[in-house]
Amino acid sequence: MTIGRTTHEIKTSQVPDAVQGHKAAAKRLRSALAEDGIAITHAKALELVAKQNGVRDWNTLATQPAAAAAEQNATTPFAVGDQVAGTFNGRDARGRIIGLEETIKPNLWRVTVAFNPPVNAATSQLFTAERRRVQMVVGADGRSRRLTGTETGVMKLKRA
Repeated sequence: MTIGRTTHEIKTSQVPDAVQGHKAAAKRLRSALAEDGIAITHAKALELVAKQNGVRDWNTLATQPAAAAAEQNATTPFAVGDQVAGTFNGRDARGRIIGLEETIKPNLWRVTVAFNPPVNAATSQLFTAERRRVQMVVGADGRSRRLTGTETGVMKLKRA
């Protein structure tokens, strides 16, 4: 005869939806990195998801109230794994977000994009400089910014 629930049943029934969402994000991140040949543990993926959400580690993120986590994610222009399209130095660009980090300035994020196919980053017509990855600071509109908040006009992205 079983009087109560097992410890596992209690733990899984009390896990908030936000934590489940973060765990799913870690799983997607791990899968996306594996596609690029980068193997990480699930624990490392959880730590990276925590940093993407602006906290120092997974334990801090897991204890955040669900409303605070939802509010924080509501203004983020992209998520890791998003397919994006737009322009880079005036040239068409397509790729996938492989890194996202909140900056010290409000509403500015450091985004790492893996371009596929590579994009020519040269501003001169006399030579080419193809880039497979680029890291830039963008605003909520997907336009590149300096940390001062001024536009640079280098990159403009949106979800594809």
